[in-house]
Amino acid sequence: MIEKVEKYCVEILSGTKIKELPFHNLEHTKEVVQNVKYLCAAMDIDSVETDLLIIAAWFHDTGFLKAYNGHEAQSKLIATAFLKEQNANESFIDEVCNCIDATKMPQSPTDRLSQILCDADIFHISTPHFFYRKLLLRREWEVFCNNQVSDLEWHQLNLEFLKKHHFRSDYGKQTLEIGKQENLHKVENILTYFEE
Repeated sequence: MIEKVEKYCVEILSGTKIKELPFHNLEHTKEVVQNVKYLCAAMDIDSVETDLLIIAAWFHDTGFLKAYNGHEAQSKLIATAFLKEQNANESFIDEVCNCIDATKMPQSPTDRLSQILCDADIFHISTPHFFYRKLLLRREWEVFCNNQVSDLEWHQLNLEFLKKHHFRSDYGKQTLEIGKQENLHKVENILTYFEE
């Protein structure tokens, strides 16, 4: 099943306007899938739940094919249609959709599995990679959302986001939070240059 899902989602993410998105593209989805595998291994999640999360991760941004805002609802429709074709049972499909739904900003996970997908989706904010990824997101907002902000406003937005964000899984709270705090302090330091 996972191989079929991967093949299907890679086609959607690489053969459409999604490939034009600087941030929410195939590369991002592949990272989220890897992050899910990493978190599930670190948290000793069983193989059945891990597989469910990998499937949710592959589908979570496919909805950008249909819409930018509210893409999660479209992702759930795409996932549901495909998984029904594969004869997945209702409760499995519901779980996948619940995980996808939770990734909508602000994140709102309702159970352990959706917490893991949310942390996998935003994992980069705990790594040095954060500063590169946020450049891509800024470009995406400029081009696709007509959202132009000054450098000062951009750094302020990032600081506010980091301060408000909370990792949800146990691993996220204990380990990823450390890297996030380091990045938060770096953004605070960047902002001091604007005060001079």
